[in-house]
Amino acid sequence: KSLQFWTKGDDWKGPVSLGLVTPGKAMNVSLDKLPKMQPNQLFEITLEPKNGSPIGRPTGPILFIGRSVKI
Repeated sequence: KSLQFWTKGDDWKGPVSLGLVTPGKAMNVSLDKLPKMQPNQLFEITLEPKNGSPIGRPTGPILFIGRSVKI
């Protein structure tokens, strides 16, 4: 299995993968790899097959979920 990081805005058709997460290692996502940030944007980590989701959207259970906030 693998962990996959996703993001989704309220008005998007579906989530966008930000890549696979290696347990125990920090993951950096550069701003140029992120879709345009918006209020209430969702971020989640799901449990997926070894090489990630085979269909381009989450298939496994959500292990973490959070939302963007303005600071």
